Amino acid sequence: MRRRSRNCPFAALERFWTKTFEGWQVHEVPELTEPFLQALITAIIVYNGVAPKSVNYVVLPGGQRGTIAQAPAVIDGTLSFLIRKHSLVVKTLEELDAEGAFDTFTDVSFNKPSAEEANHYLTVQDFTRLEPFEVELLKLKRDGTIREFLEKCVLYKRNIIIAGKTGSGKTTFARSLIEKVPPEERIITIEDVHELFLPNHPNRVHMLYGYGAGRVSADECLAACMRQSPDRIFLAELRGNEAWEYLNSLNTGHPGSITTTHANNALQTFERCATLIKKSDVGRQLEMEMIKLVLYTTIDVVLFFKDRKLVEVFYDPIFSKSKMA
Repeated sequence: MRRRSRNCPFAALERFWTKTFEGWQVHEVPELTEPFLQALITAIIVYNGVAPKSVNYVVLPGGQRGTIAQAPAVIDGTLSFLIRKHSLVVKTLEELDAEGAFDTFTDVSFNKPSAEEANHYLTVQDFTRLEPFEVELLKLKRDGTIREFLEKCVLYKRNIIIAGKTGSGKTTFARSLIEKVPPEERIITIEDVHELFLPNHPNRVHMLYGYGAGRVSADECLAACMRQSPDRIFLAELRGNEAWEYLNSLNTGHPGSITTTHANNALQTFERCATLIKKSDVGRQLEMEMIKLVLYTTIDVVLFFKDRKLVEVFYDPIFSKSKMA
C-alpha cells in the first residue's frame, strides 16, 4: 500500500487497488489468499464487537474506517474490503490557498449586491436589514478574497456546511477551517471516527458515536453536548437522524458550527439536508417547506468541493433574512 493512499479496496483475491491523488492503481499481492483475508476480516469484526454480516462497517485499530462486503452482497468467490485513510497532516488555509485550492470558484448565491446595494441594506427597517459584518463578508466574496472571507466566516460564527462527494477534500478542508477558531474557545466534536484533531485547542471534548448494540448514537452525543457548555459544536458529517437536532443546537446559542455532507453541488445541499431531516422520526411530522425554512435561516455558508478544490460558494444573507419576513 502506498503511503499516500486514501482508499484501499480488496475487491478480488491476490490483488488490491489503491486510490491516491493520481487515481486508481492495482497491486498484485499473491499473499492475499482467501484464508488470509477471511482471518483478517474475522479479527477486525471481533475487534469492533459486531456480528458478522454480508456488509459490515468497521473501524480499524489505527482509526481508519472500513467497509466489508461478502457474499451474498457480492458475487461468490469475491469479497470487498475498503479502507479509508485520511491524511494526518493539518494544512493551514494559507497552504491550501498557495496550492490553488481557492483559485477558481463560482458564486452561486441568489443575491450578489454591489457595494452600494449592500450598504443600502444596513438601514432598511425590516427583517432584511444587514449587519455591518455581513456587508463586510459580501464585499470579501465579491472581491474574490476568498481566504479572508473564510477566516472571517469562522470568526463571525457563521454556520458552515462543506459539501462534496467522497474523497473531494471535505474533511481536510474542515480541519483547516477549524484551526481559525480562537484557541480559547471550548469545542466539542462529534464523529464516528476520530479525524478532527484540534491540536491548538486545549479546551476540547471529542465524542464518538456508532451503530449497533452498546454504541452511542449521534443524537445522544448532541444531547450530551448541550450540557457541556460548548462554544461550538462540530459534527463531522451530517448523514442521518441527527440532522434536525443539529439544526436545533445552532439555534439555541451554539452558532459557528462546521459540518460536512454529501451533495452534488452547493444549492442541492439544502435539498440533501432537508431529505435527511424528513426521513427522521421528528422530520416525518414536519412539512418540507418548514424544514427548508429552518435550513435557509440557519445555514449561512455552503462550500462545495470537487477534486480537493473549492468550486462553488453560497453566502446570501439577503435571501436568508427574506425568509424571516
